[in-house]
Amino acid sequence: MPVNTFIRWDYVMDILTHYSVNKSFMEAFKHTPNNEKVKLCMQNEFIRSFLEKWLDEPKFNASLKNSTKSKETRLAANEEFKMNRLELCCKLYTKAAQFAPYKSIELALAFSNRSAVYLRLNKYQECLKDIEASLNILENSEINEQDVHKGQLIVKLLKRKIECFMALKQFKTAKTNWKNILELSKNVYKIPLEDQFIKKCKILSDCDKNNSNNVDIVENADETLTEDLIKKKLDTNKITLPFRSPKMELCYSEAKGRYFVASTKIEYGELLIFENPFAFVLLPEYYNSFCYNCCVPLKYYSIPCDNCCTILFCGDKCLQEARNSYHRWECKKGTSIFKCIGIAHLALRLTIETSQANSNNDQIYNLLTHIDDLKSLELYQYSLTATLLLIYLQKKTDFFEKHPNLVMDSVGNELLHHMTRLVCNGNAISTHMLSDYDSGSHTSIIDESQPRIGTAIFPTSSLLNHSCNPNIFSSNILKYVVIKASRDISEGEEITNCYGPNFLRMRLVDRQASLKNQYHFDCECDTCLDPQTDDLFFKSFERLVCLRCHNEIPATLSDLDVNETVYCGLCCVRIRTLDYKRNLLKADKTYNKGMKQLKASNVLHAINVLSESLRLYNIILNQNNSNIAKCEDSIAKCYALAGDFENCCIYLDISSKAIENRFGKNSLEVAYELDKMTDIMVKNLDMRNDRNLIHKALKHVRRSMEIFDAKLSAWDIPYSGIENIKHKENILLQFLEGRF
Repeated sequence: MPVNTFIRWDYVMDILTHYSVNKSFMEAFKHTPNNEKVKLCMQNEFIRSFLEKWLDEPKFNASLKNSTKSKETRLAANEEFKMNRLELCCKLYTKAAQFAPYKSIELALAFSNRSAVYLRLNKYQECLKDIEASLNILENSEINEQDVHKGQLIVKLLKRKIECFMALKQFKTAKTNWKNILELSKNVYKIPLEDQFIKKCKILSDCDKNNSNNVDIVENADETLTEDLIKKKLDTNKITLPFRSPKMELCYSEAKGRYFVASTKIEYGELLIFENPFAFVLLPEYYNSFCYNCCVPLKYYSIPCDNCCTILFCGDKCLQEARNSYHRWECKKGTSIFKCIGIAHLALRLTIETSQANSNNDQIYNLLTHIDDLKSLELYQYSLTATLLLIYLQKKTDFFEKHPNLVMDSVGNELLHHMTRLVCNGNAISTHMLSDYDSGSHTSIIDESQPRIGTAIFPTSSLLNHSCNPNIFSSNILKYVVIKASRDISEGEEITNCYGPNFLRMRLVDRQASLKNQYHFDCECDTCLDPQTDDLFFKSFERLVCLRCHNEIPATLSDLDVNETVYCGLCCVRIRTLDYKRNLLKADKTYNKGMKQLKASNVLHAINVLSESLRLYNIILNQNNSNIAKCEDSIAKCYALAGDFENCCIYLDISSKAIENRFGKNSLEVAYELDKMTDIMVKNLDMRNDRNLIHKALKHVRRSMEIFDAKLSAWDIPYSGIENIKHKENILLQFLEGRF
């Protein structure tokens, strides 16, 4: 393999596929039983050698610890700290900690410096954690005094520690640390304390006089959503996972396999399934944003892996859990390799999990693989990836040394079958309501997203069959899946999920093609069996407006590609489709021009251009068209950035009606729109003297809360964003009571 030339994994497969076809290996592959295909690839000298060389690529060293990079990143963070850019500074110190070798001085300095940022941000608990981590390294490791004055740093950290305890009103603990620092500074390190700091700590000398009980008062912190909190709530409610509603009956037929039906009527919003994944992986682009082990968002505090610089954990508990189960086989170069191979990473994780013999493995083995439905070329490329993972386990880890009873050929076969299971049974882990409500950024209020942050396999949830118009809604609380009834479900009715192609977003022909390609079946759900209704639904959002009388006509955007004219029955004229195409092209170009102005922060100019675009769209498209809603939302964003929140709400209100018409009044899309709108109303409008506006905002807040509760909640576990909604409700109630 040429020096400094990295070959992407998809190109590797292309090269090996070309080799296999030309050397007649593919013919041998086709006639080899599925359970021996990986073995066949391993036995081929060219294939095995090529994959081994790819695994030795220098590029994969990027995930190894690097003291030089750690120091460079820390020094860059120091400059940001001087300019008080604390958010960026915190991220850089975290990155410095990631690069730093385990228990090194660089790791101690990264934690020490990050603790200073936390103190300035009033994040006292986080500050204390970093201080302890830094002190632990300094007090238990050999430190080169040329790199850092150990005594000075320890004293500085202890002073910071006292400041945190005083801010938390934990005076007894602060006093204990005060006595400790006096002893160390005077008798051990010979470092005098500043008069200002001594005066600040004088209150601790009077601690006994001022507090007769001399006991720290620890205020109850708000419940932050963590895996420990979820387990606590489950224990309180006496829930054992996986939870499955008693109203769900498991059935079997030759045509459908295993599936669920409602044994009695299920109400809208009822919780049906709450399940932790058998295995999951975080997507690489979110390694620095979510805990690698539990999917907790890492807004501030996190700790790095001890042996690689790629991933982060929310705390030591998750780090130890990951290291003791799966991450010990994935660490070091592995984290760089897995960024290149997509869902195959989860196949490896599954293999690691199922290598531990337990009764739960049958849940995975019983899931369909559709391996016999795959085309030879597709199956060959899956086999190549399984071969790569097998070589990785053999050459880059001690997996087989720790599992002497495992046979390599069997593990290779397991990797291949897990990969083909995931194609049909893998589930997304998504996060909801990611707006940074505390950032003060107007754009964060407007830009909602629900990104897929990971891929998982949930054995119980995987038993739900597909429908293009499902009767459940699936979401995630951290890494757990929450499945709730999205409408009333009648007794005997099948409980169905949507595998992606949904009738609200995709036409019948496109849905059928997508499902056939990935899941190897022809959908026969009620929606697919009623093509006329399906067609009418889409036409209601694509109908054109007559260029003469400006009334809606039966013709749609799709007709522009097949007809030369369209007919208006009201004014009895035929209009050239070319005229519509020209108008649509002009509207699109104007919209794109407006978005460029917005991106360049020319907000007022963007409003004018986007308003012109909206006028052009309205000439040819009906009010429900997605182009119009998109344009209205962009104009709302502009007004928010310009500080004109009244006009922002007007446009959001208009666009939300189109969204409700498309997705339904109880859809999550509507809830997000209401949440955006009430963010603007509460934070930026002068509402105190307008009771009607307060009542309107309160109505929107409560409606959004009802939808989120019905879709996302499980018992009393707080879901992402509920804290912000309740905060807005509380503010509005105080407005009504005149307390603000």
